Amino acid sequence: MISIAIVEDNEKERRFIRSCLEEIAKQEGISLHVEEFPSGTAFLGNYQPFYDIVLMDIEMPIMNGMETARMLRKIDEAVLLLFVTNMSQYAVQGYDVDALDFIVKPINPYSFAIKLKRALARTVKQADDVIPIYTEGEMHMVKASAIRYLEVSGHYVIYHTTTGVYSEYSTLKNVEKKINKPHFVRCNRCYLVNLRYVTAIKKELVYLGKEELLISRPQKKLFLESYVEYLGGRTNV
Repeated sequence: MISIAIVEDNEKERRFIRSCLEEIAKQEGISLHVEEFPSGTAFLGNYQPFYDIVLMDIEMPIMNGMETARMLRKIDEAVLLLFVTNMSQYAVQGYDVDALDFIVKPINPYSFAIKLKRALARTVKQADDVIPIYTEGEMHMVKASAIRYLEVSGHYVIYHTTTGVYSEYSTLKNVEKKINKPHFVRCNRCYLVNLRYVTAIKKELVYLGKEELLISRPQKKLFLESYVEYLGGRTNV
């Protein structure tokens, strides 16, 4: 499943882009999850970095696409960004926000398909591990990048993910080995945090959006060092 965000203030343009995406998905035999946003502010509000591709209009009121992209890059450097615009003068600025490509309006479906397939190929190369989660009588396959944090509750490990909450009879140590990612770090003995979702660290608390988790004194130094290192390298999940 490839997740794509369309950020476009014109509803007619959003519908057309979605129809192009649906046609490409049918041709390529892939599944797409597409979400639409009418403005940069709507897109960035409560943003969670689980999109694979963002299609961004540049000419939008209040906050244009370039401004939105600059703010996006502060919280997500991994997502693939394609601008949709009739303003070619922004092409040079696109390098500043690591834009993969520009799609010129009015959109030509053939040209659009070529550029999107290029982005999809890049997404496949960057695809992260899929983690099996064994709940009672079921197995769920979840991307490592979709896991926000893990929580110990008795003899169970609770997976807090972007797609839901799952409970598995296991230990945090065993799940830690299964995920085996350097940017999953313990903030205390009960929580393993995906640093990609950390929005703030204040005193003894780490924030993942509106949620807050306690950082224990023994783990604080390593957690802070890991987060600083992550910000410097910004590893793809």
